[in-house]
Amino acid sequence: MTAYIIRRVASYVPVLILVSVFTFAILRVIPGDALVTMMGERQGMRPEEMAAARAKLGMDRPLVVQYLSWVGNGLRGDWGDSFWLHKPVTHAIGDTFPVSLQLGIAAFIITGIVAVPIGIVSAVKRDTWMDYAGRLFAISFLSVPSFFLSIMTIVFLAKWFKWIPPRGFINPFEDPIGNFQQMVFPAVILGLTFSAGTMRLVRTTMLEVMREDYIRTARAKGVVEKGVILKHALRNALIPVITYWGVSIAALITGSVLIEVVFSLNGMGRLTVDAINQRDWPIVQAVVLFFVVITLSINLFVDLLYGVLDPRIKLQ
Repeated sequence: MTAYIIRRVASYVPVLILVSVFTFAILRVIPGDALVTMMGERQGMRPEEMAAARAKLGMDRPLVVQYLSWVGNGLRGDWGDSFWLHKPVTHAIGDTFPVSLQLGIAAFIITGIVAVPIGIVSAVKRDTWMDYAGRLFAISFLSVPSFFLSIMTIVFLAKWFKWIPPRGFINPFEDPIGNFQQMVFPAVILGLTFSAGTMRLVRTTMLEVMREDYIRTARAKGVVEKGVILKHALRNALIPVITYWGVSIAALITGSVLIEVVFSLNGMGRLTVDAINQRDWPIVQAVVLFFVVITLSINLFVDLLYGVLDPRIKLQ
């Protein structure tokens, strides 16, 4: 197991190198100039002043030198300063990641509470009114965009209750009630949207597993139906679901842009979009690598979880 984890972690290195090179290169190719966006258009700087500012930021050096300097400084913990926010990139990520992390974890918990039971009931009670109700739930939240639900929620709260969720971010350790008021609606909307796909997958995999021979054998041996469903069927049906979660939960944790923008949450998704619009290269480069590390780490955890759910799976 230890050797497997070491090999997987070592495999991160080429992936991170490729992603860093691609991100670094594409930011220099897309239209727009970070320095013009940051200073030129606002201050009307003369060409010689622009050249001096470019030299000060190291933008006049060859791209290869810029890349190697960026990677070398990053390995020492210095990912540069934001052009637009005028603070270290690590501070910008540190300020926004807790927001996205809390939102993502809350949405994932809601998904587990809602989607898994509905998917199980829908599969066990196939072609009954409960199955149709579960499928209607999934189709509804798959069809309606999350940003539309978010906007309508704010409009409803403002019109009928004269109240909207607090803006910015409230530290849950300083004001748990205010934090709950701020997070409950975006977390529920994001969780229900994510639940739709999860519920359909749970239903599909449960239907497949329920037709397996070992399920019929368990019933023939006299195992109660609840034990057949929860102990035998669900445990094997969750393997594809865990795979889906492994891909999707990284997106939940690293920020849902539309939800964060509508509810004015200063999370990583909103930080990334603002940085792209402002041509804030240091922020974008560091955030992309941060996203990749989180995704790779979650996928590794999911692979390890396979062995827990199904002992027949050996990690070699």
